[in-house]
Amino acid sequence: MSFEEYYRRLRLPETASPAEIKRAYRQLRAEYHPDRNKGREAAVEPVFKLIQEAFEILSGRRVAPAARTTGAAGPASKTRNGEAPPRQRRAAPPMRGANCLVELFVPLEVALNGGGVQARYPVKGPCPACEQEDRGALCEQCHGTGVKTWRKSEVVEIPRGAWDGQRLVMAGGGHPGVGGGPSGDATFSVSIVCGPGFTRNGLDLACELPIECVTAMLGGSVQAKILGRTFEVDIPANANARAPIRLPGVGLADRHGVRGNLTLHLVLTMPAAAAHLTGAERQQLRDMFADAARRASLSPGAGSQGNR
Repeated sequence: MSFEEYYRRLRLPETASPAEIKRAYRQLRAEYHPDRNKGREAAVEPVFKLIQEAFEILSGRRVAPAARTTGAAGPASKTRNGEAPPRQRRAAPPMRGANCLVELFVPLEVALNGGGVQARYPVKGPCPACEQEDRGALCEQCHGTGVKTWRKSEVVEIPRGAWDGQRLVMAGGGHPGVGGGPSGDATFSVSIVCGPGFTRNGLDLACELPIECVTAMLGGSVQAKILGRTFEVDIPANANARAPIRLPGVGLADRHGVRGNLTLHLVLTMPAAAAHLTGAERQQLRDMFADAARRASLSPGAGSQGNR
């Protein structure tokens, strides 16, 4: 039976998406379910089973049945020594494999900048060993079921600015076909994951930015390499620890191209050169800060600020 017949049972074209297949199945299932057709159970149950089979095959829950051999050979088919000849495998007509839907976990940096992500997911199809050997013997790989499940590995190319829930279709990446038929398609649903050091709120991202305490005190410009990109970040003078610096439009994107923001929280660090200060230089720094503190205490409003 061709896949066209399964689509026809659900009253769909062969180009129907997984969502359309599921929606059509639910409508027909409600229409032909025996429990909803009291007094007509015998008439609707065969149709209901055909609908159920079509949905399971097109959604990848069941493999399309291949043509199988008949039962054991009858008396007329015995060989001269009285033993039945081995059952011959009948070639099944080529049928396209079912499509599959895979949740793909995409690292934050790849979602922002694009790149490849390795995907490993289960597929189900005709047992290769059974197709090559006599089906009359019990196959050790599929235990006589004629169906085998294994994990497929594909590299999925993620476009720059990918969003949560984005669907990426790989032609031929789905379940294998029957009788030499082509494989179905694999649809990958993007799910973005943040690595350590990053937090997320919708499209907005946040992380820490280490800067030297001298830069925080005097202000200046620093280069920050974040998520595979280099940013020139302006630090205001007298910046405190955990002070937020907002970079607009550097966060994640949605399906409409709207981007969130990236917020950098400052973490103050000691300059490496501080280890090489002389005793006189250290004393000079102490004197400078002591003098600045005296001037601050004498400035107008200092007392009232201190009493708050």
